[in-house]
Amino acid sequence: MARTAKITNANVAPSKNVAGLVGNTPVRAQDFNDLAGDYISSSDTNAQSIASNLTVGDATTDAHILTGGVSIGADGAFKISSATATSATIAVTDDTDYAVPAISQPAGTIIKDVICIPAGNIVTGGSSGNDFDIEIGTAASGNQLLDLTALCDDAGAAVTWTANVPLYVIENSHGHAANHFATAGIGPKGGPATSEAIVVAGALYSAAARDVHVNFRAQGADLATAATTVKVIVTFLYV
Repeated sequence: MARTAKITNANVAPSKNVAGLVGNTPVRAQDFNDLAGDYISSSDTNAQSIASNLTVGDATTDAHILTGGVSIGADGAFKISSATATSATIAVTDDTDYAVPAISQPAGTIIKDVICIPAGNIVTGGSSGNDFDIEIGTAASGNQLLDLTALCDDAGAAVTWTANVPLYVIENSHGHAANHFATAGIGPKGGPATSEAIVVAGALYSAAARDVHVNFRAQGADLATAATTVKVIVTFLYV
């Protein structure tokens, strides 16, 4: 955390007593620095204690970026970090992979959340089996963590995933039952009415750093509406 600039003779010059009084002469810059050492500096790696609220910028207009993990509680009891990437433009074309650039998982973490947010509406074709799927792996187009699973499960009627509606595909390192995202249930307003169960296929924890790959695919027939992208946010919990 940035602190007061170190005092030097250049920015604090000695001055004479006023009216001969004792005690109103500033300490010479060098004497002060000898006493304070490096505790007053423009860059300090020592731990800081903040007793009041801390505001970084105005979150409504210019939310600032905090790089690295955030620890909450004593001894870093709850430490998280996150990363994000956006898919290639998803056309209506079926049986085509639309990949998200690899997201780096830090060493010693477990995947806590995988959140997907479409920039525009995604609507299936309206015939059985024409789903909109997701898979998650540790290799490109891989399914090591989540096999191909329908976020929009088309059983003969078009299914819509509304723009800007977030789906927590993995939430607190857990999957979900079928139709979890339905607005009629506990899902978000605008979530797909029908979806397959989210079943985690592989270990979400990794002792070593690795890449996580998210992939989307329209199955069986072209989508009715797409031509958009999906933003993916992954949060990691240090364990």
